[in-house]
Amino acid sequence: MLRILPSSRKISKYATGWTPQLLRFASNGSSDLVLVKEEHGVREITLNHPKTLNSLSLEMMSALQDALVKDKDNVELRCVVLTAQGKIWSAGHNLKELHNEPKIQACVFQKLTDVISDIQKLPVPVIGKVNGYAAAAGCQLVVSCDMVVCSKNSKFSTPGAGVGVFCSTPGVAVARIMSRPKSAYMLMTGLPVTGEEAYISGMVTKSVPAEELDKEIDEITSAIKAKSRAVISLGKEFFYKQLAMSQTEAFSAAQDKMIENFQLGDTKEGIASFFEKRPPSWKHE
Repeated sequence: MLRILPSSRKISKYATGWTPQLLRFASNGSSDLVLVKEEHGVREITLNHPKTLNSLSLEMMSALQDALVKDKDNVELRCVVLTAQGKIWSAGHNLKELHNEPKIQACVFQKLTDVISDIQKLPVPVIGKVNGYAAAAGCQLVVSCDMVVCSKNSKFSTPGAGVGVFCSTPGVAVARIMSRPKSAYMLMTGLPVTGEEAYISGMVTKSVPAEELDKEIDEITSAIKAKSRAVISLGKEFFYKQLAMSQTEAFSAAQDKMIENFQLGDTKEGIASFFEKRPPSWKHE
């Protein structure tokens, strides 16, 4: 049974066990900016303010950050899915906040940087789920997830230059996963790319028909949950560290990480189960 907890700016404390829950974040006591549904080890976080096109206001980003990091060390949490209500996944930052003094602008940009840093530091995979339009900082946020699955009718754009604001921060995320010509096209023209084009260019993991999106997410989360959380956590942390290294440094560090990996109890169990031809019994520690 789905349990509805009282609205609040801060996430409510989880009940014991893994009964499905719907946790709610409220904006000024009137609207729920972020919805969090947690079931069978999967935390689904939904941006929920279609009225502002799910704009990434400071309040929205604070609620999102709280939802991402809450109980992150609980071994029963296995992965996070980030999605949104409405046809606009997120239109990006709230221009009303940015049309302000530089100190406020700096706070807005830093908050999204912090959210993205938290996504990459989480010990479990974060999957972006898109069935709509992700623009500017919204595009930056979703492509910063570990994986992104979108519907074929989704679109992605960085259109800021059209209102005199070049999408420099979204460009950091986009340029690191797409080729230079394709990322330059998005940033300098502001024209959108489709879900299929995003897949071909390497921006997203998979692009599927809208009616198959939930099934695809379920397959990915099931595959993750079949693995040891401890092994995935160790691997994810090193994956991001090695991206900043030279190839020589990365291989050297990876060798050390592999040796560390072999010392895990779950690794010993995984190898034993392979030889004994049985399913592994993970402890996730």
